[in-house]
Amino acid sequence: MEQPGTPDFDYYPCDHKINHVEYTSHALTLIWSDQRTSQYHACWLADNDAGSAVTNTLTREREIDFVDMPGDIGIQQASVSDDGTLNIAWTADWPESRFLPGWLRAHDYSNDPMPDDGLRQATTWNINDLTEPPTTDGTEILRDDDVLEAWLDNLAQYGLARLANVAPDDGMVADVVRRIGPIRPTNFGFTYDVKTKANPDSNAYTDMALDSHTDLATREYQPGLQFLHCLKNSTTGGAGTMVDGFKVAEDIRVENPGVFEILSTWDWTFTNRARETDYRWVTPLIILDRDGQLSELRMTAFLRGPLAMPFDRTEKAYAAYHYLVEKIREPQYRLRFDYRPGDLVAYDNRRILHGREAFSSGEGERWLQGCYSERDELRSRLRILARNRRAAIIGTK
Repeated sequence: MEQPGTPDFDYYPCDHKINHVEYTSHALTLIWSDQRTSQYHACWLADNDAGSAVTNTLTREREIDFVDMPGDIGIQQASVSDDGTLNIAWTADWPESRFLPGWLRAHDYSNDPMPDDGLRQATTWNINDLTEPPTTDGTEILRDDDVLEAWLDNLAQYGLARLANVAPDDGMVADVVRRIGPIRPTNFGFTYDVKTKANPDSNAYTDMALDSHTDLATREYQPGLQFLHCLKNSTTGGAGTMVDGFKVAEDIRVENPGVFEILSTWDWTFTNRARETDYRWVTPLIILDRDGQLSELRMTAFLRGPLAMPFDRTEKAYAAYHYLVEKIREPQYRLRFDYRPGDLVAYDNRRILHGREAFSSGEGERWLQGCYSERDELRSRLRILARNRRAAIIGTK
């Protein structure tokens, strides 16, 4: 008999067999060959049936919502086939369900929280941990998935990753980013050139130093990823700087919880000052997720608008902001590096604060080309690369 599908397009190799099955109408227990015990509710199993009764076998999307299934559905019988597949017959008038052991093991919610498909966990850092951006040779970045995965693993873990030896060609940054996913266009276009301009519409297009910041804090949805590709650099000065904002925030939370509370709960205003666009957003400078973990930073000093805060909070807000900026400027956090032609630097724009030192625009030429994408694209591409690896392993067995 053909093995059952899964409710997605992934592959689920499994080194463990189902040794024993116990069930009631409402729940099922599996005992595996390594003595692990897993429990699943009948309603959950019915809801996640990959068979055609629930899931479109071509799109792997649901065709029937759980609320439209028989209300009295329960387990009538459960058994394991010779090929290891779990078979469930239902008490209601509903087709039999079949489950791959690898899929059940990977989704064992009775033991472990669901992992994020094996993605690397964030590792915060200062210059005692990183003295250079984590670097991968990018000569074959457009063709070699192993190179792509190594680069993206660094980006997911450290929030910062550099490719070396990428061809310094106009438009190459877009070709590389499309290996990850779609480019996010902004008012600067799909890509933008970081060069000095006679009439700049951003401080980035001058030769002045730029303090550590995130880009486009004026947007409701601040771009998740930023990429800068060095095509030319024969100027003096202009070293790039990177600060792990998550590390700074972690340290502030420990050292001064009161300041951290202000930074993560009180709102600041960011405004766009361009002649043709008017973007504005109000937000705390440090944003936490629902579990209180660091999610992002908004820190674009040159785009701060007038503070709109109750009178009795204003001085405290400025004091907390001063504490944050002074912390960011401490040398222990600032990674400094030079942009060499062929370097392509990627960083998490909601975590890493980037900047540069001043340079002499009267000597030589400096040309960086950049664009934006999203964290979602990074996560998706890493999952697909891991999926393809699993498929290759199964194909060799």
